[in-house]
Amino acid sequence: MSNNIEIRAELLDGIKELCQSDRGIVLVSLCTTDGFSIKSFASKELSGEADKLAAMSSTISALSDSSAKQVLANKFDVTIVESEAGNILFVRATYLKLPCVLTVAAKSGLALALARYKTKTLAKKIGSIV
Repeated sequence: MSNNIEIRAELLDGIKELCQSDRGIVLVSLCTTDGFSIKSFASKELSGEADKLAAMSSTISALSDSSAKQVLANKFDVTIVESEAGNILFVRATYLKLPCVLTVAAKSGLALALARYKTKTLAKKIGSIV
């Protein structure tokens, strides 16, 4: 199945705004929950392929959703992977009424709370695109 999802200017603007807001953000990616990349921006220091990133993001979101439903009887909202080098946030989102995963990676210099706030803010903006 090919990805024929329209890329709206508002999506590009939101991603660009997030990337420009802090140099600590090294990756922003939006994919469908079934693993198709919609749009991905990465810093030069990252060389990940959009398709592999989308597959990873959708898998982690599915595991997170399953865990949240089993343990907390609710959908997952945010999953965070922490490392010494930084954090990766996986956020449940919608784009053009499609269920999606917004993935943001930030260097360790960017406070986790701020990265989470900025990521959630972008997810809400993306969700309002019609």
